[in-house]
Amino acid sequence: MKKVLTVTLFCLFALSALAGCGEKTQTVSGSIQTESEASAEKKVKDTIVWAQSGDINSFDFHVGKQPLTFDVTCNMFDTLVKWDKDMNIVPSLAESWEYLDDDSVRFKLRQDVTFHDGTKMTAADVKYTYDRAKDHKVVKNNFSWLDSTEVIDEYTVVINTKGSFSPVLNALTSPLAGIMPKHLMEKDENAMASHPVGTGPYKFIEWKEGEYVKMEANESYWGGAPKTKNLIMKVIPEASQRTVLLETGEIDIAYDLLPSDVEKLKGNSEAQVLEAASFKVLYFTVNCNSSNKALGSFKVRQAIEMAIDKQAICNAVMCGFAVPTGSNVAPGSFGFDEKLTANRYDPEKARALLKEAGYPDGFTLKLWAQPDQVYQETSVIVQNMLQEIGITVEIETMENQVMLDRMMKGEDFDLACSIWYNLMGDADYVLYSTLSPDSTSNFAHYNNQKVISLLMEGRAQKDDNARFKIYGEIYKILDEERPQIPLFAYENLVGLSSEVEGFSLSPITAHRYDSVVAYE
Repeated sequence: MKKVLTVTLFCLFALSALAGCGEKTQTVSGSIQTESEASAEKKVKDTIVWAQSGDINSFDFHVGKQPLTFDVTCNMFDTLVKWDKDMNIVPSLAESWEYLDDDSVRFKLRQDVTFHDGTKMTAADVKYTYDRAKDHKVVKNNFSWLDSTEVIDEYTVVINTKGSFSPVLNALTSPLAGIMPKHLMEKDENAMASHPVGTGPYKFIEWKEGEYVKMEANESYWGGAPKTKNLIMKVIPEASQRTVLLETGEIDIAYDLLPSDVEKLKGNSEAQVLEAASFKVLYFTVNCNSSNKALGSFKVRQAIEMAIDKQAICNAVMCGFAVPTGSNVAPGSFGFDEKLTANRYDPEKARALLKEAGYPDGFTLKLWAQPDQVYQETSVIVQNMLQEIGITVEIETMENQVMLDRMMKGEDFDLACSIWYNLMGDADYVLYSTLSPDSTSNFAHYNNQKVISLLMEGRAQKDDNARFKIYGEIYKILDEERPQIPLFAYENLVGLSSEVEGFSLSPITAHRYDSVVAYE
């Protein structure tokens, strides 16, 4: 059977663009030097154009809770603190902070910050933003740790957590924690949805839905005026087309390259490729409450994972620019456990588990997946692999936002192919969001009180070693119950014109353009 599957996959990919997958080649690391001597005499372009796979769904990032939105809004809104290139937490809108006790942190705000409309940013804006976030139906699970925000004076706030919450600073680096203008939001709750006003390095100019977003430099930016006058984000769904536009010079930067295009771009003197580990994991959500009763059995869920050769998928779909993973916590983020078994491929054991669960002849299930090429090709491979153990998979394709809306409404489904972005760089963000019954992102409808107790214990634990051990206990439970099936952790692949300098990769793809320049 294994031989038959190998032949099937070979035939499938011989006819696809993935035939371009070669041996993984050396690419440029995650950032480019700011300004070289050679470029000192070149003329700087006044506009940088980047292309991404899809559009934002709202500039109000409490509503538009998806990476395609953050890719844009991170350049218009700032957070209190941020990561530097070495993943250290450093000041941003807050110039300093101190812990008052285990559940209170005092922040001193910069006094030279204005919103894009010229209004000063103060502690009142911070309080308004966080009060809204913790009660907002879409993002409240991401702020489940937040008790209250106190205004001490115009430029001082105290953030109180619900008991000790170790990764509080990490939580405040998230694009979800950007600061919004109270004076506009109080007049109109939807003020940010179509015309955002932040404190960031770029100001909103125009949005043509499904096509582009235009921004211009904030010359009064507290961190110094950006080096490039204009930014344009173009929506280009096809990854291969993004590569072509980069090669022809119609865009300067292409997000989420096809791994099979890396080799071609490396041979092009007019282009360069940045590659670095990311915090995003491709996984299957298993609906534990599905009307498909088979999925209610943890043995069936284990069997599904054991039928999947994750390394084969990494090689075939990602050309080696991904690694199999045993959890949704990506390498590089706190709580990642490299000792977890990443690839459990064992078809014989999978068949035995199906028999034990009462499905010796298999069953049929539906798999939801968005039209993105990586999702589709991964889904087709998994469809073939599961057929080998008697499970028939019917793939239903839909746009990502449609899929999210349907799952949030509680519609019945079996499996959904998704990406999880760890916006905090901490296991708590992944585990609480996807496993807590109170979370709007718990699409698996998973409910294990032991897991919740451990999560709460981990939040309160100040010692990182002790916290890591607690997450290890959670992983043991998930290994058996498998409400999600993690497949692989991506590497970020971004293509740039050879005339671009100063670009650095964000592990959550929230790439900033403060210091990026492109030359003619």
